[in-house]
Amino acid sequence: MCHSQKLFCDLYRQADRVTAGTDKMVPPEWTRIFQNEAKDLEQGDVWCLEFDYFIRPENPEQGWKEYIRSTSAWFTCAQCGRCWPSNRVMVFFHMRLMDRQGIVKVRPFRQNCKKCNNAPMEEPSIASNNISILLKNLVKKIRIKCYNERPENDNRYFVRYDVRSHHEPDHYEACIEDQLSKCCVVTGNSNSQKMVQQEWTRIFQNKAKNLKQRDSWHLESDENIEPNKPNLGWKQYIRNTSARFTCTNCGRGWPSNRVMVVFHMRLKNSQGIVKVRRFRQNCKTCNAAPMEEPSITSENISILLENLVKKIRIKCYNERMGKRSRHFRSFDVNSPHEPAHCEACIRGICTNN
Repeated sequence: MCHSQKLFCDLYRQADRVTAGTDKMVPPEWTRIFQNEAKDLEQGDVWCLEFDYFIRPENPEQGWKEYIRSTSAWFTCAQCGRCWPSNRVMVFFHMRLMDRQGIVKVRPFRQNCKKCNNAPMEEPSIASNNISILLKNLVKKIRIKCYNERPENDNRYFVRYDVRSHHEPDHYEACIEDQLSKCCVVTGNSNSQKMVQQEWTRIFQNKAKNLKQRDSWHLESDENIEPNKPNLGWKQYIRNTSARFTCTNCGRGWPSNRVMVVFHMRLKNSQGIVKVRRFRQNCKTCNAAPMEEPSITSENISILLENLVKKIRIKCYNERMGKRSRHFRSFDVNSPHEPAHCEACIRGICTNN
């Protein structure tokens, strides 16, 4: 790092510590690797990197860009000394370039020991090769988001560990902080599936509580319902939303604003049922990549289900509601929709609604 770069970064960190009241020490290895990867960015621009445990996923401050990536790491419990590996370690980056001064804030999410009572959250120990891969991909994202460049889409994948136990949402900081839709991608893990279903059920029951008294409504997932083919006596509602996906092969994550959700609904003898199917996508860089479930934010789940309840009023109760529906919160997506990797497109049923 040249003298001017070091001076800028030191001054920025000192000012930020005064503002935040926290000391955000950056491991020297991260700084060294980042400066090495960032040295070929536009000449005259100065970039520095800092750790910030207050940044929130999908909530960057105005003027900042975001990048989210998974990696592998080891954790060690400070209480009992137990160690465990994880291939689901999320790292969030917020970045900004202003007046030729570039800043990257980093937040690696922590985990705690599942065997200790009141175990503290532990920092991930990420190997040098995986730090290098993370920061190489980060610099490529800086080129896209801060310089409007179009580098080749050849992100490197982190080195995975042999993990014998499944992901533990109850011991993962991102899940505990109600970042469920961002970290707990449903991949056959029954515990994660249950938590996702509970969130949908809770929000649906809250939205449906003002439907006709004495009618009982419940919502369930059903991967077998087909768009435009509801069973006799059932009504249909189809809507797109935004979501994130994470490849279980390589850990690559991507956002999409074309995630199709299908609802089939029926009211019979005061018993209302809604079946929901969320269409999946797979990784475009892996061979024979599995289809991954969408991770939808709580806000967008709420918008989906609010619009659904309005549709129930129209289709099941013959009420006259306004046609206007709330629009989902979209993500900053830099690449076009990939029909070859969208389950709904492959089946010829993807919509733009």
